[in-house]
Order: sequence, then structure tokens, then C-alpha cells
Amino acid sequence: MIKYLGSKRTLIPVLEQLAVASQATTAIDLFTGTTRVAQAFKRSGLQVTAADIASYSYVFSKTWIEQDGNQNEQELDAALRELDALPGEAGYFTQEFCVEARYFQPVNGERIDAIRNRIETQYKTSWMYYPLLTALILAADRVDSTTGIQMAFLKNWAARSFNRLEMRDPQLLAGRGHAVQGDALEIASTLEPVELAYLDPPYNQHRYFMNYHIWETLVRWDAPESYGIARKRIDSREATNKSPFNSKREMPNALSKLIGDLRAETI
Repeated sequence: MIKYLGSKRTLIPVLEQLAVASQATTAIDLFTGTTRVAQAFKRSGLQVTAADIASYSYVFSKTWIEQDGNQNEQELDAALRELDALPGEAGYFTQEFCVEARYFQPVNGERIDAIRNRIETQYKTSWMYYPLLTALILAADRVDSTTGIQMAFLKNWAARSFNRLEMRDPQLLAGRGHAVQGDALEIASTLEPVELAYLDPPYNQHRYFMNYHIWETLVRWDAPESYGIARKRIDSREATNKSPFNSKREMPNALSKLIGDLRAETI
């Protein structure tokens, strides 16, 4: 799992106990992020919907929640080996995040460019598209040079950044769920009723869109205009990418509306 602000890794055992104690069979994780909690619910046997506005989070949800792990593992392994063997190919990613900024060593940036291009051209219509994107994000996260968030990079290269980027099996989960991309406040009233809803909204002024702008670009693969030392996407400044949950003044009403719109027995 990628390094992520506010990860609920240590809370998973408790959340699993609560899910079982609620006797729920259906659940939604409405700010799913890395899908860590949604995965825990899925492993506990619940039918889970994972929702988030972020493009990279949608990729994770399509991989670990919506995808049934009972797929052709040999086919996925072959694709991972093929991508892992590609020679580097310097492109937008290398220039932005290895030359203009120093998030990754250039040799790994070149491999990210080559692998991402191949995923888009060869696997776009395949069931493996989202698992391969997930594998690439995980691989990049293991060799980055940050403290976790992408608002800045380390002054000196992190030791892990010298490692070779390696494509690994993202380990799909058996069973099926549902992935949704959208603003929680806009989609809450449109969702099917569930027995259990888990809410973990943003809790400070920082936009997740900025915190993980590299993953957003890696998924969209849209070569956006960028700015500043951190090479953030120019659209990260737009008001549409700021949540009411980033505002102490707006948050109470937003949370009240969200809870009122959700159709869930337990929140």
C-alpha cells in the first residue's frame, strides 16, 4: 500500500470488529483513498462500494474492490513481467518529476514513462488495465524520494530512490464490489442503501489533490501544465478541487448534509 496521509492501517482490526459486530452485509467507504478500509470490509465478507473523487483512488477501487481476484493470475503475471522488462523511455514524467523536480531518480522516471505508455496502448481495454496501473503506482511509491506526500521532495535522495523500480503483483481480492468516482456530497443521495457506511473525510486545509498530484497525473496521463518547485498540476489551484471538508467553517454543514443524504443503517 502506498504511503498515505491519515492511513487507517493500525485501526483496521478495530474497524473489522465493528463491521462484524454490526452484522452488516453491505457497506460503503465514501472517502476510500487507498481503499485500505474497503479492502478490510471485503475480506470480512461484506459487499462493498468504494468511492472517492481522486482518479488514483478510483484505480485502486477498480483493482481491489470491484475486481474479482479469481482472475487469470498467469495472464497478469505475464503482463507484469513484460512491463518490468521494458527499457526506459524519457518523456513527460521524467522531465517533470526527475529533472524539473527530484521525486524520482531519472532511471526510474524513464521506466515509469515507458511502462505507463505501454499500459495505455496495449492494455486499455483489458481487465488488467487497472491492476497494472495499481502495480505501477505501488512500484513508483517504493522508489520515491519524499516523506509521503507530494507537496515537496527530499533535499537529498532517499536511499530507496536508488533501487530499481519493480512491477509486482498487486494481489487481487476474491469476490466483487463496486467502484464509484465522484464528490461524496454529490453522490451520497444517489447511492444504493447500505447497512454500514464508513466516513473518513479530509480533516485539515490541505487538498488531497495537491498532496498526491503525481499519482493523479500518472493515472490521467494527460501531461498537464505544472507550476512551482513541486511541479503541481495547474488545475490543483481550481476551486473545484477544494473540498468543504478543507474548511473549518464549511465542514460542519457539509458533514451534516452528507449524513442526512446517506441511506445507511449504521454510520
